[in-house]
Amino acid sequence: MSLLSHFNAALVVTAPVLIILLAGILFKRLKIIDSQFVTSGSKLVFNVSLPCLLFLSVSTRSIEQSLDVELVGYGVLATLGSVVLVWLLAPMLIDKAKRGVFTQCAFRGNMGIIGIALCVNAFGDEVLGMAAVYLAVLTIIYNIVSVMLLSNSYRGVVFNLLKNPLIIAIVLGGLWSYMRIPVPAVMESSLDYIARLTLPLALLCIGASLEWHSLKANRFEAMVGSALKLVVLPAMVVIIGYWVGIEGQALGVLFLMMSAPTAAAAFVMSKQLSPYGNLAAEIVSLSTALSPITVTLGLVMLNMLGWI
Repeated sequence: MSLLSHFNAALVVTAPVLIILLAGILFKRLKIIDSQFVTSGSKLVFNVSLPCLLFLSVSTRSIEQSLDVELVGYGVLATLGSVVLVWLLAPMLIDKAKRGVFTQCAFRGNMGIIGIALCVNAFGDEVLGMAAVYLAVLTIIYNIVSVMLLSNSYRGVVFNLLKNPLIIAIVLGGLWSYMRIPVPAVMESSLDYIARLTLPLALLCIGASLEWHSLKANRFEAMVGSALKLVVLPAMVVIIGYWVGIEGQALGVLFLMMSAPTAAAAFVMSKQLSPYGNLAAEIVSLSTALSPITVTLGLVMLNMLGWI
């Protein structure tokens, strides 16, 4: 397979995501959509359409298809290891006061939207169950670690996790699958209509919400944080993952989830719990803009090596 063929295969995965992100930016500039649309659309995705997608993905597959214990276990260990590594490196790279925000932005990826979209483009709907369970477990880890980094108060963390629509949907889907209850055809079709809103609407909203005017105040920190999130940590995690025996589709899911850009939730939490919300906003914007390039190059390399 030629280098050009590898690039073409990678672009099939990343180009649709990039195009819809760019469409979101363009539509916002042309005033076809506005901030209110982004707010309402994001709320609809998080509370309704994405939970429908995740519930269907898990409930219509067997537990054996959805739960890859090795992948999930390694993902948890890799995430915790990444947090420790960045936390130790941060004082050598940035102002120590920004350490918590910087560390959170370097490990907390947008798996729920961009990660899932990339996985579907790469492997089809059959991978959704595996990706959904991975997402559920890592979302719990993300939230707990983020609070530990940014605050000494842990009140409300468990409650927020218990009412998280994504986790609820995946747990319900898992129970439905475990009890081997077939999803009624009418219910499945109705939920599927709603679920299909998720990726295009969410990507449009992400594109429209990107802010560029502040990408000067913390330029160096934003560049270093984005490099860690998009290149350094995914490369380390994937190489070690392959070495310990994760391969094929599971390794592909691991790479795509780990290399997703910084999640907008990192900005929201940083703004609430620290005075450095602007740094988080810059890393979110820069990593999102660069991720189609880094993910494409990563996929090309993994395909050339025959790892996925």
